Amino acid sequence: MMDRYALLLALGFVASSSFAAPAPDESVQVAVALQKDEASGVVVTDSGRMFLTLPRVGVNHNDPSVVEIVKGKPVAFPDAAHTVPSSQPLADWIVSPLGLTLAGQTLWVLDEGKRAGIEGIPAGAAKLVGIDIASRKIIKTIAFAKPFLRDTEQLNDLRVDPTHGEQGTVYISNNGFSKQDSSLIVVDIASGKMRELFRNQPEVSPAPGYMTWVEGQPHAYSLDKPSMPQGGVNGIELSPDNRTLYWTTPTNPNYYSLPTQTLSDFNQTDTQLHDAIHFEGQTASNGGIAIDEKGTLFFGDASRYAIVQKNAQGQFAKVAQDSRLIWPDGLYYRKG
Repeated sequence: MMDRYALLLALGFVASSSFAAPAPDESVQVAVALQKDEASGVVVTDSGRMFLTLPRVGVNHNDPSVVEIVKGKPVAFPDAAHTVPSSQPLADWIVSPLGLTLAGQTLWVLDEGKRAGIEGIPAGAAKLVGIDIASRKIIKTIAFAKPFLRDTEQLNDLRVDPTHGEQGTVYISNNGFSKQDSSLIVVDIASGKMRELFRNQPEVSPAPGYMTWVEGQPHAYSLDKPSMPQGGVNGIELSPDNRTLYWTTPTNPNYYSLPTQTLSDFNQTDTQLHDAIHFEGQTASNGGIAIDEKGTLFFGDASRYAIVQKNAQGQFAKVAQDSRLIWPDGLYYRKG
């Protein structure tokens, strides 16, 4: 086994292709196979415990929305009361989570609040939820309320920066829903204060005329006639020292970064923050991104059924290419 271990989820189903998909790669191992629901976020702790989010934006299912994989089976986490649909107020349970990350021993869940067949995002549905893994207790909830929250937003992924703010700072990618409405969101955990940045700016938006391959077929980005996954900024990741935030967009080959010292400062103006954006270069077609302790970035490449890496010196290399990597969006790196 490689000394690097990238755990990833390939979301979607095999479809007919105009060219042969790559053969199975022996370095790719199936960590878990779900029979019903489609997963989004993934976290694996240092002790090997695996957690997944099972959103309801595609199918409004009645299974738990956050699970731990125990003996190969999904088990509600922290419990069924907080993850299975009920008559409780939406603010009291995790409705439709996408993003998932780990900060210390706290599992942070990003609940986008959208469910298939239900118009908009009802009050109380969208929120940040912090769960202490050891006690299985919810220790923090921060709600997103209108007018800050819009029905055209889709709160996609998150990372927690413990080095800024009294209790840390959360960075969130909003890739938009149904129409172009993408941005980055910054949340101070202690106060709950939040700020939206770069709404529909080129650095977080689809590139006009963007073309890529999805499941062996060529597609061009189009809001009017969508034939491929839509949306803006998606993947988001912190450097090992928490000094830099990176983000990617599935519909734009360019990816960018910002110093977290600047990004976390609520006194910075929009112009100052925009001027601090750094163009990192171009990468593969997908939103999945992860990083190792040496600063090597890993990107999901749906157009080639692959995972690629870029080291700190800027050199790219293929990690794996396998026909099962249909939509490698949820990436997670664990030491060893």
